[in-house]
Amino acid sequence: MIQINEPVTTLTDFALGTASLAFGYLLSRTLGHRNLVSAWLWCAAFTTSAIAALLGATYHGFKPYFDAGTEHALWSAIMYSMGATAGLILAACHAADVRKDPVSMQWLLSGIGVSLIGVVIEFSGFRRGLDFNHNDAYHVIQILGLYLFFRAASRMRDRTNPLPDDSQLVHFPQRAVSLPVREVDTETDQ
Repeated sequence: MIQINEPVTTLTDFALGTASLAFGYLLSRTLGHRNLVSAWLWCAAFTTSAIAALLGATYHGFKPYFDAGTEHALWSAIMYSMGATAGLILAACHAADVRKDPVSMQWLLSGIGVSLIGVVIEFSGFRRGLDFNHNDAYHVIQILGLYLFFRAASRMRDRTNPLPDDSQLVHFPQRAVSLPVREVDTETDQ
């Protein structure tokens, strides 16, 4: 019978992944012409965050059953997913006019602050009893961080970069180029 190695950590990682998917789904329902780029980037960030958390649940729950190569590959996938999440969040903030909306900025900075508190607790080695450790505390805190990011993302609007009209474009003259064509005699070329 298979037993879960770290049941609380597995459960909190699963909850973190589920919350991230839910925030991504809810944000995707608000897509419109004013937030198309930034919201899609945020949705992708919530998706990669969910992938990292769900892989983390698998890692923590079933680590004793993996060989060293599988364990390393799974951990690497978690790290790459977390890196992708950070990059997508940065891209989403760049695509939006964050500085023009102080409320979005407050939500965003709150999300960053809560996430940093979670990271400090993660690295502190915190333990509350036998079953609740620093990983579990980080996961619970990060759910709050994701909620704050969701609130920021739901208010963000894309930068306005109007496309230039035809008069502002550089037009290059078109000329036809004829290339010599060699005819192939199929009987003699064989």
